[in-house]
Amino acid sequence: QMIANNIKPNNYTLSGTLTAISSLGPSELEKGKQIHQVITQNFSSDIKLLTALVQMYNNCGDPNKSIELYDQMIANNITPNEITYINILTTISSIGPDALEKGKQIHQQITQHKFDSNVILLNSLIQMYNKCGEPNKSIELYDQMIANSITPNQITFTNILSAVSNLGPNALEKGKQIHAQITQHKLNSDVKLLSSLIQMYNKCGEPNKSIELYDQMIANNITPNEITYINILTTISSIGPDALEKGKQIHQITPNEITFINILTAISNLGP
Repeated sequence: QMIANNIKPNNYTLSGTLTAISSLGPSELEKGKQIHQVITQNFSSDIKLLTALVQMYNNCGDPNKSIELYDQMIANNITPNEITYINILTTISSIGPDALEKGKQIHQQITQHKFDSNVILLNSLIQMYNKCGEPNKSIELYDQMIANSITPNQITFTNILSAVSNLGPNALEKGKQIHAQITQHKLNSDVKLLSSLIQMYNKCGEPNKSIELYDQMIANNITPNEITYINILTTISSIGPDALEKGKQIHQITPNEITFINILTAISNLGP
C-alpha cells in the first residue's frame, strides 16, 4: 500500500519488511527480491539492510544468493558487523559441507576484525564447523573459548554437544567433561541441554547413562519436551528388547497420542 500510494520507504521500513519476509520463508522469496531492488536503488551500502538481505535469502531458500551478497559486500569494502557474520555463518551451516571453505574464509575475517571473543559468533562458528562436517574443529574452538576464559552459554553447550554426538564413542570423555561444565554453570535443569546430553550419551555408546539422565529429569520434576522424548526413545530403540518396559513407561506419560505419533515419525525419519 505504501508503494501504491507513492510513499517512499525508509531503511527502518525496509528492515522490518525483510524481517517479516524472513519469518514467512520460501513462499515470500519473490517479495524479498522486490525489496532487494528497492534497497539497491536507494540504500545499497546500508550494512543493516544488507545483513537483513543475507538472512532473508537464506530463510527463503536461496542460501547461495546470501553468499553472493556477502561477497559483494566485501568486494565493495563494506565492513560486516557481528550480525552479518552470524547470518552468513547460519547460511553456510544450512548448506553444509559444500560451503566449508567459505566458512573457513569467513572465520579468518572474523579473526581479522577481532570479533573472535564474541560468544554469539563463537557459537555460530562451532555450529558451522559441525554442520559442515568438521566436528573436531568445533571442539577445538570450544576448548579455545574455555582456555581464553570466555563463558559458554546454553547455545554453546547445545552446539558443542551436537558436535560430540556426531563424533560418537571416541568423543565420550569430551562429552563427560562438557556435562561437568554444564553442571558447574548451573544449567543442569535446562530441558534443552538435558535432551542434548541424552542424545550425546546414546550416540557415544552409553545409552544407560541417557536413561539415567532421563529418570533424573522426571524425579526432579523437569518436564520433557518432544526432543527429549525423541532422544530417549531413540536410545531405547538402540538398546532393544532389554529396554522395552522403559519404552512402555514413557509411552504412558507422553502428553497425548498426537505428540507420540509426531515423536515416532521423527524417530523413523532418523533412519537406522
